[in-house]
Order: sequence, then structure tokens, then C-alpha cells
Amino acid sequence: MDTRTWGLRAALVGLVAQAAGLGLDAWMHANDPSLAEREGVFTLTNAGHALFFGGIVLAGLGVLMALFGGVLYGRREAPARAGLTVARIGVPVVVVLVLVAGVRVASSSSLAGGHHHDEAESGHTHDDTEVAGTHTHAAGEPSDDHEDDRGHADQHGDVITGAVTGDSACERSGPPSSPGQVAADSEGHGARGPLRQEPLTREERTRLEEQQTQARAAAARFPTVADALAAGYRMSTAYVPCIGAHYTNSALVVRFDPAAPSELLYDGTAPDSRIVGLSYLVWHPGGPPDGFAGPNDHWHQHNFNGGLCFKGGVVVGGEEMSRERCARVGGAKREMTDIWMVHDWVVPGWECSWGVFGGECPELGGRTAGTAWDPPAARGAAAAGS
Repeated sequence: MDTRTWGLRAALVGLVAQAAGLGLDAWMHANDPSLAEREGVFTLTNAGHALFFGGIVLAGLGVLMALFGGVLYGRREAPARAGLTVARIGVPVVVVLVLVAGVRVASSSSLAGGHHHDEAESGHTHDDTEVAGTHTHAAGEPSDDHEDDRGHADQHGDVITGAVTGDSACERSGPPSSPGQVAADSEGHGARGPLRQEPLTREERTRLEEQQTQARAAAARFPTVADALAAGYRMSTAYVPCIGAHYTNSALVVRFDPAAPSELLYDGTAPDSRIVGLSYLVWHPGGPPDGFAGPNDHWHQHNFNGGLCFKGGVVVGGEEMSRERCARVGGAKREMTDIWMVHDWVVPGWECSWGVFGGECPELGGRTAGTAWDPPAARGAAAAGS
């Protein structure tokens, strides 16, 4: 086999290895959405990344041999000149070393790090109660309580005071069960209760109707957890009163599309558990996405106190959980910088009375890690984290 043929075949194998690496990496991220915050492009401990960059090295060497192999190895002189012998051995070795060194330098740089930002522990004191599933939507730096780049007010929305009585199924299910129940210390959902609705223009109303028609059609495609799993969604929280069990498709996080929600919310985690709502988890640096038409979709993040507690890609503790408590349950506190989230309660029968974009649904009660239909945990037991 001549050197050109050998080089082309090596380059082809390298390209196949790159494609396989990308595929493996995509599969790993689909099964563990928290990978995006734990690693960067050059994190070589990820098998997909290692295979991809190994393919680059092999393809580079193959191209070199295809182009210059004839010069280096085409003639068989007897005896071979010393300089040619050195070149035959040294050139490919130098090329491989340069490629490997480049990847190694990058793997030791900030490009290998995830999106997690270590922050000093907050000066607040917190109840270390374990929350079996809040949101997977940790995020970056908190927004000021001023208008954002869409002209929206505070991202939490304007809650109507005096409207929360403590009698809703959501409120009777805790505390604590969801970010709204630890709102005094949390920068996630904000104060619980119905959101004050701002007026829409005719154009906004028409556009919102179109978007919500698309959202309802999307919810109808995934009536059960089994349907979500078959479509590539994976459980990212257990069932949590007020917000449901979250199932995430990380491939849909890259943009806002009313017809393709990145998260589906269910009344439990059994295969036949029913859908109760949608959640749009969107990566959008620099602020919330444009999202739904009008000013009433108040996007939020979860970044307080080091973010949420993840274990194997599933949230096992909320923002109020300390790093130490999270570590004791086998998890790690993480943020997901530039990730924004909003709920959309458009499933028929679950048009929640605190607003279609409310952070919580008051009708959604039950028991954490159970279903919406279980009796609430005893308040003393909930407070003890049992």
C-alpha cells in the first residue's frame, strides 16, 4: 500500500472517530443534562470528547501522510541518507506531539471547565431540609429588580398581595416543597401567589394566542410519562407539589419554541402519570429570551446559594440546601449559567389560577417524591426532611 492510500484511509478512520465521539457526547448529554455545567469543550475525561479529539489527531496524521508521504517514504535508498531517515521518523512524531500538546493545553485551560462558578457560601442561614426535586433550572447571575431588555418588570412578576390564604392544595403540601415556599431566601420563583396581569396590545394578544395553540398541541403529544420517555425526555426531578415532576429534553434547550418545550411536567413519575403543564428551559446569554408575546411571562433562574443540588443528572435539593447537606446525600451544588425558565400551565384541566405563567400551580398538591394524588406529608415530617 502506498503512503497516499495509507494516509487517506487513516484520515477516513479519524473522521469516523470524530463522528462517533460527537454522537457519544450527544447521547451522554441527553441522559445527563447537568453535564453542560460540569464540563467544557476540552474536558477529555468525557469519552465522547476523547474519541473526537483522538480522531482529529489521526485525521491530521493521515492528511500529512497523504500529502507528503511520497516525499518522505517514496524512495528506498540503500543506504538511506541520515537526514532522510531522521525526517521519516521525526516529522510524524512532531505532528502528533503538536496536536496532542494543543489538546492537552486546551484541556487544562478554562475551555475544559463547565459553566459552574464557585461562589462563597451565603451569609444567610437555611433550613437544610432535603427537597427531593425542585427544578433543574439553575442559572447565572441574578437579574436586578428592574426592567429587562424586553421592557418587562422584575423577572418574578408582580404578585397580588393578600390573595394567598394557605388553603390551596399546593400550600397544604408542605413546607418546604418548592422554591416558592422558601422565597424569602430564594431568587427563583419569587413570592408565591397570583401574578398581576399586564394588558396586551392587539398584536401581542394575537401572537400569544398562536403561541399557546402551539404549546397546547405540544402538550397533547405527550399525555403520559411513557410518551415523554419515548420522545427522548428524561426525568430531571421527582414529583414536587406545586410544580410537578420535570422531564427534560436537553436538545431543545438551545432556543425558545412554543411548539417544542424543553420540559414536560407530570403529576407523578410512573409511566402512566399524566401531563399537567409545560416548562421552557432556554439557554440565552445576556438575559431572558423574548419568549411569549406580551409582558406576563416572567422568566426566572435558580442561582441562589450556589444553585441546586444535582445527583446523577437529577435535582435532589433546592437552593436552600447547603453544600454540606448536598454532599451528604451524594450530590453537588451547581449553577447553569445563562439558563432561563418559565412555566406554561396550558394543559386542559390544569389552567392554574395563579396565572398561566405562574411559578407554581396552587391546584397541584400531593407529596414530594410521590404524586399529586397522595396525601400531604405531615408538616413536622416535611420540616425534618423525612
